[in-house]
Amino acid sequence: MKVLVTGSSGQLGSYVCEELMGDGEVSGLDIRPQPYPSLKTISIRGDITEPVDVRSALKGVNAVIHCAAQVSVEKSTQDPLSDARTNVLGTINMLHESSLAGVSKFIFVSSAAIFGPPRYIPIDENHPTSPMSNYGASKLAGEKYTLAFAHISHMDVVSVRPFNFYSQRADPESPYSGVITKFLARLVAGKPPIIEGDGRQTRDFIHARDVARMLVIAMNKKGTRGEVFNCGSGVSTSIRELADLMIKISKQQLAPEFAAPRVGDIKESLASTTKTSGLLGFRSKITLEEGLSEMFR
Repeated sequence: MKVLVTGSSGQLGSYVCEELMGDGEVSGLDIRPQPYPSLKTISIRGDITEPVDVRSALKGVNAVIHCAAQVSVEKSTQDPLSDARTNVLGTINMLHESSLAGVSKFIFVSSAAIFGPPRYIPIDENHPTSPMSNYGASKLAGEKYTLAFAHISHMDVVSVRPFNFYSQRADPESPYSGVITKFLARLVAGKPPIIEGDGRQTRDFIHARDVARMLVIAMNKKGTRGEVFNCGSGVSTSIRELADLMIKISKQQLAPEFAAPRVGDIKESLASTTKTSGLLGFRSKITLEEGLSEMFR
């Protein structure tokens, strides 16, 4: 089987490529250069919004794992057209060209941002979707188009909704980095992490390697056409607990500092993993402490 991974130069896509190497043929498509030496030989430069680039990358491909996306909530607010061009039009182009190329399986990487403020915890796959950001809206649109292709094409399509994933491959220089990357950058500099709000807000953190493993499982699983799956650890961690754990791992005598809460920040987030474990047999393996300790090393 030949698999194309879009967004292969990014945090998640690079792990997906590594997960697939040695088990069939894999190629990666990204508009950016490939930063990881072991993946340079399988990498193709190209834009998911350009039909010619996608058509060329899809030659001989049996399955697509579509990780490429504009992932910043802040940037989606500043430039909603660019966000939609990548996350909506880019996904439609990938779906259309994949269908024409005879691709049999298409895995779309959605986001927990499609849910918006949770009405109940844990959040299952049937939870209402009410995104609070342009990013969440664009990912929901991409997911809806993906699921529509289950009806209008021959492709088996699946949507996977990762919750808060992290790894050492997240860009620490980006102003849009997640809370873990921001805390890490300050602790490495000998500064205390800054908590926005009271720290009681909760998140479901999962390592990007675990997300990559689940995407490959979903790709290989038969009988899941048109299904959506949450991808989380099923463990709730408060931001204060996260800060304390990272300080402990850093072995520094520090106390977190507090700042004004972020506007529109949801209070709780936790994935229900019942469907994922039941139909895919997937459970996360890397604990938060293990993943954070690896980042510090």
